[in-house]
This record gives sequence, C-alpha cells and structure tokens, in this order.
Amino acid sequence: MSDFQASSGPKTGALPSETLLGGRYRIELPLGKGGMGAVYRAHDERLDIVCAIKQMSAALLQTDDERERARRAFHEEAKLLARLNHPNLPRVTDHFTEDGKEYLVMEFVPGETLAQVMRRQPPPWPISDVMALAEPLTEVLQYLHSQTPPIIFRDLKPANVMRTPQGQIKLIDFGIARLFKPGQSHDTQAFGTMGYSSPEQYGQGQTDARSDVYALGVLLHQLATAHDPISQPFNVPMAHRLNPRLPEQWSAVLQTAMSHAPEDRFGSMTALRRALLNAANPSVSQPFVAAPQQSAPMMQPQVGYAPPPNIYQQPTPQQPYSQPYSQSYQQPIPPQSYGGPPTHQPIAYGMPPVYAAPPMYAGPPVARAKTSGVANVARWFGLISVAVVGAAFLVGSASWGFSAVLVFLGFFLACVTFILSLVGLNNQATKNSLKGRAHAGLALALALMTVVLACVFLALTAQYYG
Repeated sequence: MSDFQASSGPKTGALPSETLLGGRYRIELPLGKGGMGAVYRAHDERLDIVCAIKQMSAALLQTDDERERARRAFHEEAKLLARLNHPNLPRVTDHFTEDGKEYLVMEFVPGETLAQVMRRQPPPWPISDVMALAEPLTEVLQYLHSQTPPIIFRDLKPANVMRTPQGQIKLIDFGIARLFKPGQSHDTQAFGTMGYSSPEQYGQGQTDARSDVYALGVLLHQLATAHDPISQPFNVPMAHRLNPRLPEQWSAVLQTAMSHAPEDRFGSMTALRRALLNAANPSVSQPFVAAPQQSAPMMQPQVGYAPPPNIYQQPTPQQPYSQPYSQSYQQPIPPQSYGGPPTHQPIAYGMPPVYAAPPMYAGPPVARAKTSGVANVARWFGLISVAVVGAAFLVGSASWGFSAVLVFLGFFLACVTFILSLVGLNNQATKNSLKGRAHAGLALALALMTVVLACVFLALTAQYYG
C-alpha cells in the first residue's frame, strides 16, 4: 500500500543510519527535512560512491487527489532531472519505491547552502561578490529555460542554492519546477516561497522564464542590501537607497527584474546578465531606468522548513564571496544554450566589456509613471490652504475671531503641504514623471503663497487693532 494512502513504513525523515534502501543504498545521516520529504546522505554499495537520497511522503496531504498529484509531481521531478546535463545541476541516477515511499537518488553535493553562507557572512556583500554568484545562476537558469519545453524553476531562494568547497554553484530541489505550457492563462496551483516568488505564482497568471528573472532579482537584491524580502513581499526598495555604495544604474536593473508585471521584466536570463554587467561598469554612458513598480496585494509569508545545519566539511579559503572578484569570463555565451551568437569577448570584471554591437537591453520599453500619489496630494493640500486663507480675507472684520481661526488653519495646511511637496520631490516616481514634478513644484509654491497671505492678514489685523 502506498504512503499516499496509508504507509506502515518508517516516518519521513526518521530513517536510522545503516538502513539499506533498494538493496544497495545504505543510509549514513540525514541532511535536511521538510513537510513533504527528507534528504539523506547514503553510500551506494554497488558503485562504492556517496550519493544523496530524497525521500518523499504525502502524509500531510488530506485527500487522495492531492496525494496522487504529489506522487505524479515527484515522478515528474525524477524524469525532469534525469534528462538534464549541466555542471550547475545535480545528476539523478535512480528512482524507486520502497515501504510505500518514493525515493530519488542523485549526486551528493558537498558544501553548504547559500542560506548557510549568508548566516556566516551576512549581507550586504560587495557588488563583485554578488556578480560572481549571478554568473552561474543566470547560466544554469538560461539552460533550463532553453529546454523544449522550457523548465521554470519557480523556487529560487538561498536554501536551494548550494556551493561546493571548490566554489562551484549547484541549483538544488526541483520539487516545484514545471514545464511551460504555451497558451495556458495561469498556473493550476500556487507554488514558491513568499517574498522570492513572483506575483503571478499566486493566481495572477502563468509562470514563465520571467518568473525566475523576478526571483533572481530578489535574491541578488538581498545579497547586495541585506533587505529581507520575506518581510515585505512584492515591495522591495531601490537597492542603492539601502546601500549607497551600489551604482544607481545597477540598482535600476534589479528593480526592472523585480517588476510586478512580467512584461516589464527582462525577457531572458541572458538579457538580465548583460544588463547587470553593463550597469556595474561605470564606463557605460547610456542610463538604465527602472520599470515602474505597481502596487501588489500584500500576502502573509508562508512558513518553510529551516535550512539544514552545517554538517558538511568547511569550504576552502578560496571563496568567491569573500575575495574580490577577479575571475575572467572566459567563455562567450554559447549559441546552443542562449539561442544566438556570442555577444562579447572574454572580459574581467571591472573592465569595460568589448561588444561586437552596441549594448542592447532585451527588456520591454520602460513606461514613465504619470505622477506620484504624494505629489498629487500635496497639490490639493496647497490649493485648500490658499482657499482657506483667502476665505479669511473675505470674512474680514465681520468676524475677526472666525477669520483668525481660518488663517491659522490655512497656515497649518501650508506646513503640511510644504512637507508633502518635499517628500514628493524625493520620490522616484515623481523624479521620473514631468507631471509629478510639476505637481510637487506647484504644491511648494502654494504653500509659500499661503504663508505670505497669512502674514499679510496678521499684519493688517495688528494695524487695525493697534
């Protein structure tokens, strides 16, 4: 009887050491555990090698339909990984069922997760270290997106990125990866980790390559700024405002990658990588403007399993995240992986890239925001303050007490208008909008006019009573 119905086998994540699975895999120790499964380090006695075994259980699922979908998803992961071949992906070697549970055998990746690296070396990281991580991630994600049909990872986060002692990056845990189906308007189920996953993964559309672009933008933003994306899902500040050492154009590239609307993001990992390289180089003269950020519904972060303890051997001193980045990009973008000819010659980070053609950004045209809410509110406050003080002049000596109240109210509104106009002028949406700047400037002028009128009224009142 399957575990998806009722299992009498060992509890998920509780296999003791020396347990023999599949007649050849001897369990050594657990590596990590989540709600739907566990991962163990094991020894393949037939090949005499160390491997990792992923054990799945659907005991937490309530219905037979949910358990059947989970079983199919696990089988899909096995078939998906078995046909992939990339240095930044673990190899799958076997798949079997035993004691009512599904098992997936894969290459054992020694080292530590990016989450563990971040605990030991907290962000913000230098931009060179962030770029050193961005390179292999964009390459492996572009490889997945170039499959037929494209494979969307959908859960890029620190716990799903491994680094070996030699500094190699491996993308792990394909539990929610899916094949892109053209013509489908939205995903049938919401998946991912809140804060890192894109808005369309929560019932607003279908995931595609741009969903992974969003997640990578969030991850790089966190490494460069130390901002926790789970604290404010879909509301990530401009990176250079949190870390002034970051180039503003590089910050704008990340903001475009994290646009709420998929059509405002970069169309591919190749385009994102090229834009990051150009923006990180101060010699690039063409400015890059971030796509506008629309409002998105606030959602509660979902609780995930804690990253596994650091039980791996310690990495070697040559760590790509703690030393200045000096590795050359020795290979141009492969035509078979990225769908086009090489776009640049080998370069070293920090030196101007040599392009066969002018730099091009494959993202969509950037739309300017019409105005910002703060500037518009400031304008209305300014108009009201002038109207209130003007009413005091009309009332005049007929009721000096009421006129004085109107003047003081208008003066208060003018102070509020002054503050709002300054806030609006410092708002990025206002800076990017001619209409927004006009509203903020008009509000500032109205505030000053109100103060002048209030002073004139008080002077006339003093002269009348004097």
